[in-house]
Amino acid sequence: MAEELGVGRTTYISFETGRTKLYNKLVTKMADRLGFAPEELLYGQRPDEALLRDQASIDDWKRNLVNDYEQRIAILQDKLDAANKIISYQDANIQTLTQSNQYLLEQLRKND
Repeated sequence: MAEELGVGRTTYISFETGRTKLYNKLVTKMADRLGFAPEELLYGQRPDEALLRDQASIDDWKRNLVNDYEQRIAILQDKLDAANKIISYQDANIQTLTQSNQYLLEQLRKND
């Protein structure tokens, strides 16, 4: 399947395990290969035909989908913010250690 999708084996395994999200082009390609609609592949079922005819239901479904993605984005933003804080702290530590090393090297040169 990885070869048919044009991705590496490791990438495909990441899709299967959920570590990497499928992107639109691959979802369509994979769904076609497996004989499913893209919705069935992503959500486990095709949206109910009655749902697709009822505008209020469509709007509700869209709202729920948008809310779900907004929540996911918020979680990812929190993780990104935490990672940026760690990077900032590590940068400060590196700068402190670099300054300490420079000072120690200067002291050693004075003693030579």
